[in-house]
Amino acid sequence: MGIKCLPFLLLPALSFLSSARAQVRQPDSLSAAHSPARDTTTIHGTTSVSGLFQTGNENRFVVSLLSDLSIGNHSYQVLPLTSIAYSSKPGAQVEGEYLENVIIRLHQGHLFYPAAGLSFEKSFLRKIEYRYSAGLTAVCNIVNENDQSVKLGVGLNYEFTQYTHGSFADRSGLSDDYSRSVRQVYIRVKGKNQLFQKMLLLSYDFFYQPNITDLGDYRWTLIGNIDLPINKIFSFRTSAVDSYETFIADGVHRNNFRLTFGLNLTI
Repeated sequence: MGIKCLPFLLLPALSFLSSARAQVRQPDSLSAAHSPARDTTTIHGTTSVSGLFQTGNENRFVVSLLSDLSIGNHSYQVLPLTSIAYSSKPGAQVEGEYLENVIIRLHQGHLFYPAAGLSFEKSFLRKIEYRYSAGLTAVCNIVNENDQSVKLGVGLNYEFTQYTHGSFADRSGLSDDYSRSVRQVYIRVKGKNQLFQKMLLLSYDFFYQPNITDLGDYRWTLIGNIDLPINKIFSFRTSAVDSYETFIADGVHRNNFRLTFGLNLTI
């Protein structure tokens, strides 16, 4: 793991340290629970975009998008997380990464609640034709305050990966169209912090997925964001997407790290 990745791996730890004295919010009163306003389905979240178009001595096109939405009310939430990165040079694709992760939560205001997750992924850099997974988790609201939240989810996950043709040509015993399925332990830590009177916003989403039958076979993904608000809608954003997996195709690095700067929209 490169040194450049370490600050973002420290984000969950810093949030836990800063929340040591925080109290978990108790569920609202029964009267509030039956309030019509709390039963109204709402949509909110953030979307950030960054890009580059360059001609002359170097011709290239780069674009990335990160979207984190929440749809629901006090009884349920549907949370789609989308990460896209694409880049090309004349006559050649350089990068093509796509991740869609959807979490469904029930009674998420309680200290403990159930959740289900679905995920779909494609990766040009890692020679993954497609990957999908599904799992069930139990989630704990470790901290649930207006200016800070930390959620820990633990569960089981099934994952299937189809690699691109010829990804294991240098490895005997593996076919040209190799695929594999894995049953995993699923651990997720998601949090946010509003610091310095909301002048700095820190958020992160960390997934760790070891193979149940071989703990040395694992992968993790960390998405971290730092926002400097311009107003209630727009902010300047620094976003990092870091991933690591032990089982990889030929010629692929285990660790992939991307740092982008752009404008973020809050809805």
